[in-house]
Amino acid sequence: MPSARRIRRLLTLLFASLLALGMSPCDSASLPPAPPPPGQDLSCGVEPAIVPDFELVDQNTASATYEQSYARDDFLGKVLVVYWATAT
Repeated sequence: MPSARRIRRLLTLLFASLLALGMSPCDSASLPPAPPPPGQDLSCGVEPAIVPDFELVDQNTASATYEQSYARDDFLGKVLVVYWATAT
């Protein structure tokens, strides 16, 4: 059976570890994000654009929504990623 002194030492170490990990004022989640370095372009060379109004029809015959139309405005308030691919 461990001695009372050893148990006290282990509890002190455990408490100090929890205090250091959980209550640190240097927690990165509590810090504001760092500003970008001066002169760094964050646009990646792509200018933001407004997606033109469009309507597409589901052409997948195996789809539950086959021949259903979808417009840009059906996705208002949601994240919409549009990728216009071309095939050669």
